[in-house]
Amino acid sequence: MSEPTLGPRLLTVEAVLLALAFAVAHTQSPLYYSNQNQYLLHAAALAEHGHLAGDWLANTADPTPLFSRLVSGAFATQPWLIQPVYFALLMSYFLVVRWLVVMLPWFPDTWLARVGFAVLFTAAHAGILRWLSVQAVGTDYPWYLQSGLAAQYLLGPGLQPSAFGVLLVWALALFAHGQPRLACAVAAAACWFHSTYLLPSGLLVAGFVGALAPTRARIAVQAGAGALAVVAPVLLFTFRQFDPLDSASKEALSTLANVRIPHHCVPARWFDLVAGLQLAWIAFGLVLARRVPFARALAIAALGGVLLTGVQLVTRSDALALAFPWRISVLLVPIATAVVCSKAASRLSETRRTQRVVLALLGALVAGGGAVAALGLGYRTVDESGVYEFVRRTAKPEDVYLIPTAFPKVGSGRGAVSNTFAPPPRAKEGTNQIPVDLQRFRLATGACVYVDFKSVPYAAPEVQEWHNRMTFAADFYSRTQHNLSSDEVALRARGITHVVAPRSRPFEAHYLDEVYADDIYIVYEVR
Repeated sequence: MSEPTLGPRLLTVEAVLLALAFAVAHTQSPLYYSNQNQYLLHAAALAEHGHLAGDWLANTADPTPLFSRLVSGAFATQPWLIQPVYFALLMSYFLVVRWLVVMLPWFPDTWLARVGFAVLFTAAHAGILRWLSVQAVGTDYPWYLQSGLAAQYLLGPGLQPSAFGVLLVWALALFAHGQPRLACAVAAAACWFHSTYLLPSGLLVAGFVGALAPTRARIAVQAGAGALAVVAPVLLFTFRQFDPLDSASKEALSTLANVRIPHHCVPARWFDLVAGLQLAWIAFGLVLARRVPFARALAIAALGGVLLTGVQLVTRSDALALAFPWRISVLLVPIATAVVCSKAASRLSETRRTQRVVLALLGALVAGGGAVAALGLGYRTVDESGVYEFVRRTAKPEDVYLIPTAFPKVGSGRGAVSNTFAPPPRAKEGTNQIPVDLQRFRLATGACVYVDFKSVPYAAPEVQEWHNRMTFAADFYSRTQHNLSSDEVALRARGITHVVAPRSRPFEAHYLDEVYADDIYIVYEVR
């Protein structure tokens, strides 16, 4: 059948509509979910959200100051504005991947190929399919088509600094479209939002330079120099604030890598059969696109990641582990998915029946995304609204809450999973899960917290202080007897004014007055 030719305006409208469909089908979390509870804290404090300007963690060195400055504007007006910003980022991600795949030699410029690709790529990210996977087999398998190794990812459930890794995809697309200098600069710009992209961006720029060098050496040097100029301020800031080479940082690096985020840092913890299959998926995508220049750049970047991972395995360097040489996979996996989807879309038969099926599938994915949002099928947490509402109404600037927290006993777990569409997770021995109880306490109430396990600083002295606070809290909640004057003195010495306890383990102490209770928690005030 004949294919109608669309003009530039209609092509733009088509692209935007498909991007809207992708963003709706992808879905996003409500505010204050998962890592947002760490990365939005400094922004909330800057905007004087509640009493967080006095919170200890909010006054530690901010690892993502540009992100915090930008997001503080939303907190100063309406925190909900964070949601449309992330929606726009989702659309941007889809549009740039679409722009990239048109450079693949097998991809035809037809309506069916474009929409067919959109359906397949959207399906790989669709919230409803991820939810169905959890319901059917207990694991979110579609997640592995878009996430990288070691539980790391570009997009994730909502707006956080790592979501600006989308700039790496933009860099790749710019390179594919013959703009290597701008591509290197954009790759380096991702580091401005999160310094965890320093090594992945460096590997990608090295890939660009390596792919250019044999035939366009001068441009390769210029592009590499431009990237270095863009990233130089981030390097200076990172080494000044969080110098990983300082001997005094050794203990802090070990704490971060082996206690707080071993599921990101210790290959023995995150590498399993699924991770091996993801590596095979990356290789498959690179082989399919092997004759395309951007694939050669990706192959160089992937090789660099493999070599540095090998160095980390041999040296067991915590500093290198925290640089995440395997994080380049957060770009490689979704690009491999895009390449495979484009290959499949290019082979769709040009019939009206196929067109109707493709449109029906796209509509189903969009409707499924709406159902996830309307019915609360994803991003579920324990209902802690009662205690949050009480604290939000009663908290004063000088109040500091001690909440139940402990070092999780999860040391034997392997692999990386997503709980986004699973029931509220609980830390269990033998898994890689960490406790998330009361993780929203700060942002949901605006009250100051003494310490929690989920949110952590990164400067060496502050990591040590966090560990000391965690040790105190873990010891306090592990004991069965608290009616000692030394406990009262210890709480007062730390400025703690309120203690939150699980309803199942109430405290009996002469210095604690119960001021609130529900089915899950009790709040005590220190006399």
